[in-house]
Amino acid sequence: MSGKKGRKKSGTPKRDNRKFPRLPIEVPILYTFIENIKTYGGETGNISEGGLLVYLKEALLEGMRLKIEIFPPDFFGLKPIRAVTQIVWAPAQQGEGWDEYLQYGLEFIEVDNGNSLKLKRLLEYIEG
Repeated sequence: MSGKKGRKKSGTPKRDNRKFPRLPIEVPILYTFIENIKTYGGETGNISEGGLLVYLKEALLEGMRLKIEIFPPDFFGLKPIRAVTQIVWAPAQQGEGWDEYLQYGLEFIEVDNGNSLKLKRLLEYIEG
């Protein structure tokens, strides 16, 4: 995702009273809309057992459901983590340029046992 680093909006939602702490990690993701087969790309900003922050170029709305694949770096030894998510927050202002990445908060709503274990292993590794 070259060229994006300078375009991310500064600041990530604060931890405050989160049920699951967010851990910073920037890895690629692929996502599709539930009713569509076209695949889009993005990147994570942080992740937890409950959800993740992602950077995407498409303008999306709160409440939309997405199938996602998270691609941990090869050295984690994990295959992609697959889940169904729901957008729980979206930017109030949508960017108009192709170079504009938008932040979205996604909540995990369907994660099978195998993918849940992969997610927990990834989080344990990030925490050290």
